[in-house]
Amino acid sequence: MPDELRALSGARCLVTGGLGFIGANLALALVGAGAEVVVVDALVPQHGGDRRNLDGAAGPIEVVVADIGDTDRVAPVVASVDAIFNVAGQVSHLESMADPLRDLDLNTRSHLAFLETVRHHRPEVPVVLTSTRQVYGRPRYLPVDEDHPTDPVDVNGVDKLAGERFHLLYQRFYGVPARVLRLTNVYGPRQSLSKDGLGFFPVFLRRALDGDAIAVFGDGQQQRDCLHVADVVRAMVAALHPEAEGEVFNLGHPEAHPLLHIAQTVAAAAGGTPVELVPFPDELARIDIGSFQGDYSKAKRVLGWEPRVALAEGVADTIDFYRAHPWYRSSI
Repeated sequence: MPDELRALSGARCLVTGGLGFIGANLALALVGAGAEVVVVDALVPQHGGDRRNLDGAAGPIEVVVADIGDTDRVAPVVASVDAIFNVAGQVSHLESMADPLRDLDLNTRSHLAFLETVRHHRPEVPVVLTSTRQVYGRPRYLPVDEDHPTDPVDVNGVDKLAGERFHLLYQRFYGVPARVLRLTNVYGPRQSLSKDGLGFFPVFLRRALDGDAIAVFGDGQQQRDCLHVADVVRAMVAALHPEAEGEVFNLGHPEAHPLLHIAQTVAAAAGGTPVELVPFPDELARIDIGSFQGDYSKAKRVLGWEPRVALAEGVADTIDFYRAHPWYRSSI
């Protein structure tokens, strides 16, 4: 068990979005460490949330199906917890452009309503918000540190940035001890493979496991740093450190690889499915950010965190998980 988790034994923790990919991994790790866990998840279609993501938990997990902005449902939960991990939200960049008002509701309005609930019912509880490197937009330099300008290229990035700013505003004005983690490309067990719009990794994994060719857009040389979800879970718990309050942290990886190499790594781990380069669809090309690598030196300095899982190791672990749990590749 990672040292970061041991300190939460006996604590009551709230995980919003806890039936989804990252939230479920966090909830399971917390329960395994002896924490009492309650999950709030709206089970929004296309987001990948599923009750089965909590199968195999080391102990009971309370599940509340509700929007985090539903004060009547969420307030009693908030009032009872010692730590909040706010993972809820929509992640699809393309979907945010197709239905911007829905993205605004899910990534901004609901979060503001949730912060109001926290302010009125448990203002002293530490809140860890997961955000995204998408708030930076197209990098002006690499690796990207927290001082890099924020200039999102899509509605999702704008709404995520607004959610960040609300959390930090509530920290400064109301004293709600919030902190923000900006995640890069996260992969690993319990990510839905059947739904589109959740990032390139689940698409690569699904096609490789099905024996289909993996399509990589453009020349495939766009660099990405990728984080195994186990490393993200450690960072989220480490972010409860008092020195993290009111701060923003990038989570990145020292290894950045071209998307073509990532696809080839996934293909090889799955048994050698072909990889092919295809032209960029216009709607994706307009919101593509090019290469990205996050500078996580602040997280290392303040939180004592750095990633431990290398890409090849993490991909092999992930492939093994999905082969043992084939329902993730089905929409049923």
